[in-house]
Amino acid sequence: MSSGRRSIKLKDQNRTPLFDAILAYGREGIAPLHIPAHKMGRGISPIFKAELGEAVFRMDLTEVIGLDDLHQPEGVIREAQELAAEAWGADRSFFLVNGTSAGIVAAIAATAKEGERIIVPRNAHKSVVYGLIVSGAIPVYIQPEISAEHGLVGGFQPAELERIYTEHPDAKGVFSVSPTYHGVGSDTASLVEITHRYGGIFIADEAHGNHVYFHEDLPMGALGHGADLSCQSTHKMSGSLGQSSILHVKGDRVDIGRLRSNLQLMQSTSPSYLLQASLDVARSHMAINGRTIFSDLLPRIMEAKEKLRRIPGLEVLGDELVGNHGIAYYEPTRLVFTAKSLGIEGYELFQRLRKDYGVELEFGDYFYGVAVLGPGTIQEDLDRLTAAVKDIVSKTPGKAPLIWKEELPAMPPQRMTPRQAYHSKTKSIPWEHAKGRISAELAVPYPPGIPVLCPGEEITSEVFDYLDGMKRSGRHLHGPEESNLSSIRVVTEE
Repeated sequence: MSSGRRSIKLKDQNRTPLFDAILAYGREGIAPLHIPAHKMGRGISPIFKAELGEAVFRMDLTEVIGLDDLHQPEGVIREAQELAAEAWGADRSFFLVNGTSAGIVAAIAATAKEGERIIVPRNAHKSVVYGLIVSGAIPVYIQPEISAEHGLVGGFQPAELERIYTEHPDAKGVFSVSPTYHGVGSDTASLVEITHRYGGIFIADEAHGNHVYFHEDLPMGALGHGADLSCQSTHKMSGSLGQSSILHVKGDRVDIGRLRSNLQLMQSTSPSYLLQASLDVARSHMAINGRTIFSDLLPRIMEAKEKLRRIPGLEVLGDELVGNHGIAYYEPTRLVFTAKSLGIEGYELFQRLRKDYGVELEFGDYFYGVAVLGPGTIQEDLDRLTAAVKDIVSKTPGKAPLIWKEELPAMPPQRMTPRQAYHSKTKSIPWEHAKGRISAELAVPYPPGIPVLCPGEEITSEVFDYLDGMKRSGRHLHGPEESNLSSIRVVTEE
């Protein structure tokens, strides 16, 4: 392992205490007079059972004797969470069955209370807004840099964080996204150092970076740089079932009691044991086999990227981005490519790959197609992708290159906090009447995936004109109830 990385205790990581306890319960011949009503599969639809088999339903249990309680773990769940903390280098770990979004909301609410400030990049996931609504915290937004050449959101600049802290030294913490959906990584070590110097708590969104802890050729994870909280989508990159995630804590800056209360607020009182078991076994699998998995996968990803780069007019993102626009590293398992020089939009690549070649990407935007690769990626999938892209490019007549022509409007004034906007009286009004009103919604254009409007902000003339141009051109927009922006929800003046 490279300097600064941990040596995982393999003898401990072989254990899967929660998974084993669930299997043992299913073998006991118990009369299951408890929820769920399908009674370990006996009442499941035959159609469903024919596809999934019977074993999975025997594992769909509740807080029976011996299986512990996620909200107050004292037995096998506690043991499984302790093993997860060891595997990822945390001091405490909490299983999440409501996705990483639940962890992000809980982390923000544990960091900043109502009326306190927290520093967040403008391109953070929308669950950050939910965290601001729950906590009542005042966001201090940082606008990330955008590479016009690449049509890509850059990293979180340490110098910009330092500047913001000099203006708001009372900020209780910092939220950072690294790596991003497109694989862009920030200088987390410097960001953590600045945050701690000002007495703040550093929250890392590692939804797309939880796998980096298991191979020396991957970037060091945020916990290795001293992050206080790391919100990880284990299902995205480390092989657990969809919606299962982990929130890790390191150090003594976080109020654990408050964090646990927040998690009880944000998580189901009927937590899925299938999801929890999948976290237990995924952790063991990655801790024991992660290095072998990525030693095999990384060279194959590099080969696929080189094949794509050899296609005339195609570009693949990589280390050439490092050193510009706050980008400290590029996450090597993310495969992001563009045919913008040929005039082919990422949306088109996304659609044609699925419709004509049976290849499903994670998503496409104006410039890019994004493929998420992980422990389950096989060579055949990579070969089908490279062959399909080559075929699409060869069959597409040349068009004018795509050019990034837009400059985002200035961040509008914040007239109230997201929480205040959420709890205010609101109504939906025609878009043409929205100028000067206070938005109760997000408005996020793709690309670049940065909100131009957040709840509680004024719809300025500049923002209105920008969004109106998007509306007229039919561009993709996230957030508003009406995605075509025929109307928008605003705070009423009553």
